[in-house]
Amino acid sequence: MDTNSKSRAAKNIVVTGTAQAWRFVTGFLLTVITTRLLKPSDFGILAMVATATALIGLVKDLGITQAIIQRSTTTPSQLNSLFWVSVLASAGFALILAGSAPLLASFYDEPRVELVTIAFGLLVLLSGPQAVPTAVLTRDSHFNQLAIVDIASATITFALGIICAILWQSYWALYASAAGGTIVSAAGIWLAARYRPGLPKFDPSTLQMLRFGWHVSGFNLVNYFSRNSDNILIGRFLGSDQLGLYDRAYRLLLFPIGQLNGPIGQVLVPLMSRIQSDAARYRSTYTEAVSLMMLTAQPGILCAVICAPELLELLFGAQWVSAAPMFQWLGIAGLHQVMTSTTGWLFLSQGRGADLFRLGTYSSVITVASFLAGLKWGAVGVAASYTITNYVALIPLIWLAAGRRGPVSSRDLVNLAAPHAVAILGAGVALEIIRHVLGTVTPIQMLALFFLSYLAYLSVILLFETKRELLWRGARMFSKK
Repeated sequence: MDTNSKSRAAKNIVVTGTAQAWRFVTGFLLTVITTRLLKPSDFGILAMVATATALIGLVKDLGITQAIIQRSTTTPSQLNSLFWVSVLASAGFALILAGSAPLLASFYDEPRVELVTIAFGLLVLLSGPQAVPTAVLTRDSHFNQLAIVDIASATITFALGIICAILWQSYWALYASAAGGTIVSAAGIWLAARYRPGLPKFDPSTLQMLRFGWHVSGFNLVNYFSRNSDNILIGRFLGSDQLGLYDRAYRLLLFPIGQLNGPIGQVLVPLMSRIQSDAARYRSTYTEAVSLMMLTAQPGILCAVICAPELLELLFGAQWVSAAPMFQWLGIAGLHQVMTSTTGWLFLSQGRGADLFRLGTYSSVITVASFLAGLKWGAVGVAASYTITNYVALIPLIWLAAGRRGPVSSRDLVNLAAPHAVAILGAGVALEIIRHVLGTVTPIQMLALFFLSYLAYLSVILLFETKRELLWRGARMFSKK
């Protein structure tokens, strides 16, 4: 990757990352504060509704956003055609979501789910028309405008969530928070985008983009079932309290992975789409970015896993400590997902929508089977079975599929991950020994363990020449700036 491209990519990642960092801080604080103000059952009800809204959110634009980003250029008529398809699709999905409300309430035997589901249908209708202007802004690297919209949306989401939770102390506070963020985001995107829709005109290239988008949506659909079937099963057979505990543990873990993957992927997928003909440049762009992600996230996740009971009590209160075993199992899976969650960039940037869909189908079958296998041991059993299956079956499947074609091979993925796996083991042994000696960990000791996790991890990583070179290049680049 040439210096100018690195500089531009780094600048865009910093801009996007700043907005994402603000979203992370406000989202994390919102989670902590509302968790203290509301009951586990409130989050359980929203998690029940989320099983449907997450599905609609993933497929409502039919993959049109990624189809536009993957193309270096598009004509106005193509954008217009894709816009109206996305609008019609979001309207249809909003009606489907609202119509499913009685069925969801009956399935969970929870009447309160019905009205909340209908209310989220309105948000689907509102967010649908954002797909095309958002994709155009992303593809054309207008990350400053997107960052401003993200910051405004996150701020409103946070403020409304806190105010409404204090006033209502109800799950409706969580809906009001989501609604405020959606409205601000929709308004901001249309103000920032220069695109204005016109009459549609379909051509062969438009149909090709739609096919690619449908494959992406197909992957999102099957991935949804694998990602949300745990919530469905726990909510149906174990109740809203267990689901609330499991959902909080899962979402707390998801924060660091999502906050890194989002801004970096948003910048790199369009860039990698443009440079895929240059194999060496493509490969270095991907491997260097993912290495830095693992360096940033894995030591923190490791420390959180080892100190999970004290961390959950500190953040949420003593009533949430029972979620610690779920968090620990999911955190062990999260250690590898920092990397494997980025393999989607390879499929998307290379236009391999059909391959991505097939991988998602196989992965979903394996994942749902793992949830069913662990269900009889409760929510902790679901988390444990999922994590074991990840390491035994899913990692090899994902690496083989991602490296089968394109500049990044399966061997490249193994070479990328191996030093970080050794670093995790080394740091984990050091932290676990100290944790055992200390017994109960105080907040100050937890902070010390957090820094020690990064120190031990980096000490091991520096034993590998490729990682030393990467860190040295990064240090030189920032010192020049």
